[in-house]
Amino acid sequence: MLVAVAVAASTGRTATPPPAASFPPATATVPSASASPSASPAASVAPTPDPSATAPTSAFRHIDATSCDPSVVPQASAAPLPSGSPSPGFALRVPVLMYHRIAPYAQAIGSRPGLVVPPEVFAAQLDALEAAGWHAITAAQLADDLAAGVTPPARTFVITIDDGWKDGYTFALPILQAHGFVATYYVIAGRINSGSFLDAWQLRALVAAGDEVGDHTVDHIGLANQPTQRLTYEIDAAAATIASATGVWPRTFAYPSGSHDLRAELAVQACATMTMAFVEGDAAYETWANRFVVPRIRVTADDKPASLLDELATVPLLPPPTTSVPRKPGRSPRPGRSANPGSSPSPS
Repeated sequence: MLVAVAVAASTGRTATPPPAASFPPATATVPSASASPSASPAASVAPTPDPSATAPTSAFRHIDATSCDPSVVPQASAAPLPSGSPSPGFALRVPVLMYHRIAPYAQAIGSRPGLVVPPEVFAAQLDALEAAGWHAITAAQLADDLAAGVTPPARTFVITIDDGWKDGYTFALPILQAHGFVATYYVIAGRINSGSFLDAWQLRALVAAGDEVGDHTVDHIGLANQPTQRLTYEIDAAAATIASATGVWPRTFAYPSGSHDLRAELAVQACATMTMAFVEGDAAYETWANRFVVPRIRVTADDKPASLLDELATVPLLPPPTTSVPRKPGRSPRPGRSANPGSSPSPS
């Protein structure tokens, strides 16, 4: 049977934005490295906002939900689940990039250096992608395209940023906007409004900007070998908490540290609002069978813009079509990298 392979963009979904004035601006321009003389102009990079700036305040609480029934947070909107499924041979080849922290090393003390990408490096990587004609969609839009059997335009990709650090708003967002890109932020729900992690008002600002906020569990623990009750709590309570913070139920999920097993995959599928979930690995393909174990490409500060372009342009071999979600995804990490190089059990 022939397998349809597509290099994929449509725009990401957005919630009804709150008034623009409710979000304090944080903009400052610094020089951005360019991938080539023809690359886009320097991106706007924002430092940490002035502490004297007044952020919107509102009551926020973490929700100990036992299901992803949208009625748990009725004030949040929930997109209808796609109906049907694509033909067994349908597959998309949309690269999904995985970042963690977009921040200067001096502001990411305590984080593993391999998880930190300085803003000027991030800007240079996006300069190269934009100059080469790549454009971004959210993970939720990718899930919708797959379910509908729709092939996005060529050179479509997804940017994901894990853990929900504040620098995703202060540094990453202005750079994304300067390039006309959107991203999916995978947030640790138990850390919203806490220390160096994103506040609820910042999450709403991301959604208003066209970005997606996805589920990354309550406590950022590995989900493999967890009892059912803990899986439900980590997945469903996180989804409800994120819905309460953003006004939109999360559509996609990322397994912390890539840790999962079949029971964890089924628990994610059981969350009524979920349409796709991500693991780790360097393959770049999406099928109906692997939609809850989609691999992502880890990007680091060592990834030169030219090499990143080459990697995105390389079409991997697709597995034969199957009719069920595989127990574990195949992994083919790049030379010199761990097969499980993601974030540590505690955000770092």
